Amino acid sequence: MAVAALVEIKRKRVATDSGLLDSPAPLPITFFWIALQYLFLGSADLFTLAGLLEFFFTEAPSSMRSLATSLSWASLAMGYYLSSVIVSIVNSVTDNSGHSPWLSAHTINRYHLDRFYWLMCVLSALNFLHYLFWAMRYQYRSAGASK
Repeated sequence: MAVAALVEIKRKRVATDSGLLDSPAPLPITFFWIALQYLFLGSADLFTLAGLLEFFFTEAPSSMRSLATSLSWASLAMGYYLSSVIVSIVNSVTDNSGHSPWLSAHTINRYHLDRFYWLMCVLSALNFLHYLFWAMRYQYRSAGASK
């Protein structure tokens, strides 16, 4: 999320410097700036899902493995749903504050995506701390117990 915020700051600076802040015209910036953030976000999703599937497969009793692995897909779906709820909440809160909403404007150059990405960065850091809290207390099953 921090990379996405920094790329958005760069993109908006290019829009401002080129005088295209209120124009729907393409910006003179290469696609590879945005591809960088998708590389990081896609890699994070890939490793998270692979680790989650491995955890459910190795730690669940053999009679519940299919249910446990399906929970990983359900948690992913719930995360995507909650992300749309977060977007709605952010737009609602920022619209009611007397300023323009962060994620709504007549052009994307007037959005405040950088602020939204920083918010998501903070939420991700809090989520990581929450994960560490529970991961440090988790007791792994012994290697031969489920086989």
